[in-house]
Amino acid sequence: MSEIGILGGTFDPFHFGHLSIAEAAIEEFDLSEVILLPTKVQPFKIGREMASEEDRVNMVRLIAEENRKLRVSTIEAFSQRVSYTYKTLKLLQKEYPDDKFYFILGTDSFLTLEEWYKGKELLREFAFIIGIRPGYKISETENTAKRLKEKYNAEIRMLHNEIVEVSSTEIKNNIKSGQSIESLVPTQIERYIDEHGLYK
Repeated sequence: MSEIGILGGTFDPFHFGHLSIAEAAIEEFDLSEVILLPTKVQPFKIGREMASEEDRVNMVRLIAEENRKLRVSTIEAFSQRVSYTYKTLKLLQKEYPDDKFYFILGTDSFLTLEEWYKGKELLREFAFIIGIRPGYKISETENTAKRLKEKYNAEIRMLHNEIVEVSSTEIKNNIKSGQSIESLVPTQIERYIDEHGLYK
């Protein structure tokens, strides 16, 4: 049985913050791989201006091509429905019945996990790796993990990742104002954004 991490997100664009969490999870928990899962559109982001699914998938694929432990799934990106984590994990479970999945979350998402679509079922049926995000207290995350473990018998692992302070908003603002994004995104993504005129 392989232990596989799943890191979902709009990845609009994929940046060093995403990459650092994926690599830290692989290293700390000896995962066989991490599946990068670009979403079509998250329910709470409907209506926001975003790069196309094709562009976001292409950018993530550029990263996976250079890291043998990263793989891209388009199960959500090119779906005709809104992305719900519970439904996606169930589909992946059918596709890989002999593997164990760890859904990788940042602190901000984790603190509201119980309120997600079928959040209680998610906590009972799947395992989680929680990465610390900038601006959140570790104690708050640990207390939430303790409560959810006791309430749902949830399997929750805390990731001791280095905090990388990058946001997609910062990246887009830099592009619009003509500033460099070299320190915020991998080189191949910077090149792709430039070549395709994204976020201008």
